[in-house]
Amino acid sequence: MTAAAQPPAETVKGKSALDLGTLLFASIAIGIAVTSILSGVGTSGWAVMAACTFAYSGTGEVAYASVIAAGGAMTPALVAAMLVSSRFGLLAMSMTGRWKAPLWERIVVAHLASEVAVAAAIEAEPRGEQAARRAFFELALCNTAGWIIGSGIGLALGDVVGNTGRIGLDVVFPASFVGAVVNGLRRKDSTVAVVAGAGAALALTPVLPPGLPVLLAAATSLLAMAAPAATWRKPAVS
Repeated sequence: MTAAAQPPAETVKGKSALDLGTLLFASIAIGIAVTSILSGVGTSGWAVMAACTFAYSGTGEVAYASVIAAGGAMTPALVAAMLVSSRFGLLAMSMTGRWKAPLWERIVVAHLASEVAVAAAIEAEPRGEQAARRAFFELALCNTAGWIIGSGIGLALGDVVGNTGRIGLDVVFPASFVGAVVNGLRRKDSTVAVVAGAGAALALTPVLPPGLPVLLAAATSLLAMAAPAATWRKPAVS
């Protein structure tokens, strides 16, 4: 009887210093930009640091700032922030069972889960549990550290420069958000969500109180479930 084939040894190789440094720099830059937006609508420094430490969601913070800047109340602003940040719950759920971990570590993973960290863990999972664990924490910690550092720098710059919009920091995050929206137009289902959401927001903004158009426009994303999950271009036939 032949011996059972042994699985290959786990390859626990982390990301390069250049990759991690690039992510850290990008997170710092976005943290600075988002902080300038929050400061611009009168958010206190302690609230900015609390948000970046306990609920670091750039889209959530910008959604909150957008509603407040438009004259909306606190409740719809917070609901809008939680709505756009709800994807982090799905990301945390997707990490369940990726590797054996005690309860405290699972809580940390759920808190640090982000698109880039979860994607890295899934990509590394074929190389073993330890490879997935290392990939996740490398990117998650770089992302988190950059976000907190960038937020602190943003507050300091606001004290020194005053209006950070003068040096263009207020447009960095909106520009990256527009880039994400444009990228979503490559798929049929996400195109439906983008077009329906934008159309609903534009139509409802003149007639509803600030904050409500954003919440109602988000509901149109359900229409994307009826669209095929495919790109617009058909794959080339070899």
